[in-house]
Amino acid sequence: MISISRGRILIYRLFDVGLEIDLAKIEERVKAGTRRFKLSRYGYTKALEFANPPVALELAPFSSGYFGSETKVNVLAKAFDFGVLSIAFDIAIPQGTPVAELERVVRELDSDPAVDNKAREYVGGLMESLGPAITGPEIKEDFLEDYAIIYIEELGDGIKAREFLEQYDPSRLLLYEARELSRFTRDETLRHSFSYYPEDLIIVHVDNSLIIDPSGSFDLPDILEFANAQIFELRYYDRLIDKELKWIYGRISSSRGASFLRLREYEKLARRIVRTVTDITEVTERVNNSLKVTEDIYYARIYRTFMAVLRSRDWETSIREKLQIIMNTYNMIHDEISIRRAYIIELGILILIAVEMVLAF
Repeated sequence: MISISRGRILIYRLFDVGLEIDLAKIEERVKAGTRRFKLSRYGYTKALEFANPPVALELAPFSSGYFGSETKVNVLAKAFDFGVLSIAFDIAIPQGTPVAELERVVRELDSDPAVDNKAREYVGGLMESLGPAITGPEIKEDFLEDYAIIYIEELGDGIKAREFLEQYDPSRLLLYEARELSRFTRDETLRHSFSYYPEDLIIVHVDNSLIIDPSGSFDLPDILEFANAQIFELRYYDRLIDKELKWIYGRISSSRGASFLRLREYEKLARRIVRTVTDITEVTERVNNSLKVTEDIYYARIYRTFMAVLRSRDWETSIREKLQIIMNTYNMIHDEISIRRAYIIELGILILIAVEMVLAF
């Protein structure tokens, strides 16, 4: 039975907490225990360029009994300038833990509501302490992203990553399954796998990832967390556009058949539409440009593949198409405003003509 000599489970919870976060203000307010995200492996740092790297904050740890005994859980928060706060729970895997026990704990963590509640407690405390660093502070309680990373630094009996794959099916761990899975399911789950040296491995999946890396570097977990924050924010604004479209259609429906006296309402609606498109375009561009791929090397390939797994292009296309619908609606309203203004002018001319005729007679 394969066992884990050294490793950890990283549980992430992401929250949208505002329009924007001033990372420089956070560094000013919380001087101790903060650091900027930076890749540690120099050879890979050229592959990814961060416009405004997130700020990490160490939070107070707590204890939990996930492996049958009291285990210290370290907590790290990251603030992203586009309005996202991420809470990461770092749970150490006890030395000698069998893979079957790891499977059980991962399944338990996936369905444990206490994880969400604990993350909300930390986010609430952060919102109070960060104060003016957050523009438009508001925790969207109904919008939460979760992710998990199983990070193994050393396997028992000196087993390497290649031998691990030959002796064990990691798809069970990634899909939270205890039973043996079909070959099709296994191949589909493991198809986004990468390895640089014979002893390392990363498998990215939509809900979690498995990393085997003896170096202990946090580069890959940080990159996956960054990608999750980007997609999370795109999903949020996609949903926000849906709400805005529903509101716009409701306002248009309520104004149908109205007289020219509704012209002011139409003008207000047109201004709101322009403001909505401008704000959302600005935010989504900031999210998309927050990390740029400059060279096609190992880290960059993993990042791009993971973004594809999270359907980044689909979310971007969805937002772009919905913004186009809003702009088409604006054009329609603008045409309606022009027609009603023309009616007002024509009516004014007719009234003037009538007055002049009355005065003449």
